[in-house]
Amino acid sequence: MRAILISVAVLFFLSGPMPAQQRRQPAPVPRTFVPDEPLPCTAFNAMAARLDAVYRIEDISKTEYEQGMKKYMDGTQVDGVDYLMPERGKYQRMVLQLDKRAEFIRWYAVEGGRSQMATANTQCNIELGEREGTYAQLDAIRQLQDTRTVTQAEGLLADVAMEGQDVVIKAFLQSEAERRKVVDDYNKLVENLNTYNKAVNDLVVTMNSAMDPKGSRLAPVLSFNFVRLQPIACTGSILAFTDSTAYLANLPKIANTTTTIHCQ
Repeated sequence: MRAILISVAVLFFLSGPMPAQQRRQPAPVPRTFVPDEPLPCTAFNAMAARLDAVYRIEDISKTEYEQGMKKYMDGTQVDGVDYLMPERGKYQRMVLQLDKRAEFIRWYAVEGGRSQMATANTQCNIELGEREGTYAQLDAIRQLQDTRTVTQAEGLLADVAMEGQDVVIKAFLQSEAERRKVVDDYNKLVENLNTYNKAVNDLVVTMNSAMDPKGSRLAPVLSFNFVRLQPIACTGSILAFTDSTAYLANLPKIANTTTTIHCQ
């Protein structure tokens, strides 16, 4: 009987706000009140609050919700903005706050928050697991919710890492494109200069013929030493992807290909 109650409760409490559709941002993890919770659980609550602060949730009208969903369907949605329907007749907008995310990532990845959260979660789960009595079902739900919170924090860290990699890839692609442009501009200049030099050379030949139509050695001779310039040749190709997702999807293929341009 206890297993049945826990299963039903888990389905209810872990579902949280119903996602409007598949999206990158996870729905907020609900917090179940646990009476007389151990100190490690209280400490975990404070850490989880840092993660909750990353998102701002606003109550909105049905019209605003439908307009937001229409943007999803049209592919014109705003980055960092998602729409929730936590219960029938209630609509919410969840906004990713970049400044709060930066604060959380700094604490989580740089200031030791990751290990602190993992330790608090482990100790909280152990102490809740050792308790028996009236609140056993709530304790089990709370344990699963805390696990989801840690997973959400890891996902947020992974998202930031991917965005950072996207910035590096974008900068690299821009650098390669600019180098290509410099080479193209130089080659056009070489082509124009060679065309000009050839025209001058043809003019010199014509003038020499005009000054000495019979080929006399006493006639003055103009000379023009034309050295043809060589264009720059480039080998290789630019990266065949524009973001981290495409990079990871094509990683085996990319490992055996030339991904940089060499010019000489």
